[in-house]
Amino acid sequence: MKRAHPKHATIRVMLVDDHPVMRAALRAIIDSQADLTITGEAESGRAAVDLLKRARPDVVLMDASMPEMSGMETTRRLRRLQPKLKVVGLTLYGESSYLEEMVTVGAKGYVLKTSPPEKMIEAIRVVSGGGTYFDPAIPRSGAKAAPQPEQSSPGDLTGKELAVAKLVAQGQTNAEIANSLALKIPVIEKRRAAVMKKLGLRTRAELVRVAANRHWIDR
Repeated sequence: MKRAHPKHATIRVMLVDDHPVMRAALRAIIDSQADLTITGEAESGRAAVDLLKRARPDVVLMDASMPEMSGMETTRRLRRLQPKLKVVGLTLYGESSYLEEMVTVGAKGYVLKTSPPEKMIEAIRVVSGGGTYFDPAIPRSGAKAAPQPEQSSPGDLTGKELAVAKLVAQGQTNAEIANSLALKIPVIEKRRAAVMKKLGLRTRAELVRVAANRHWIDR
């Protein structure tokens, strides 16, 4: 799964994390490797989108749970701008729902932030070489083959419910959706609940998979 890199080859890495201390730790790990170099750091998803063209990374290390713009939404936007971009999700916790959502929109793997530095380095190299890397310390419950909970057809949702479903699947919060659609948050919550009930879904990760299958998310 690994690709051999010539001595002169360098993998360009961009860091996206809202915690300066974590970025410093990641920077130290990457700087210790002769074949890795940091071309940019962003403290938010919006900053990452603005930085992408200048940084020109091969691989992005992406914090999964950032405020305002989630790791999933940031991944989706970055890969829309640069379709061949490789993204590795990062998390402090062994809970994989956000990470699995990121994989749904194009991330090539994820790593626990507290894992040994060797895992982070391996993930960057493997993903850069075209492979995938999923930290074995994080159970992939969201990736297990399970009965498909969604039995409904797209027509079962009203147009208003579908609009909310698409924005939820893209990682927007109820407040962001309310702002986008010029509606009150309780209205968004009601429509979101209706979507989940009609499609027989329990989690946003399940909704993301349905949205991806139905091409509601731009990849």
